[in-house]
Amino acid sequence: MARQGIRQRADFVGAHRVLTAAASMARRGDIAKAALHELRRVQPNISLAWVANHIPTKQDAEQKHYLEAFRRAGLA
Repeated sequence: MARQGIRQRADFVGAHRVLTAAASMARRGDIAKAALHELRRVQPNISLAWVANHIPTKQDAEQKHYLEAFRRAGLA
């Protein structure tokens, strides 16, 4: 679904974030790296700190999992 969103609107930042995290957690490093590259193009200020402060989650464990996905993709 993230790819479909990106096809429909190339600057859809949320879809780029989802694709990056999902590919990373699926251990698709090649896709995750490419997705992170595109994410940085559409959201140059993206960082782990930005994700932690701006993406709401219901539980701390969800946020930790999401942040780990970005770490695996190469985000700092």
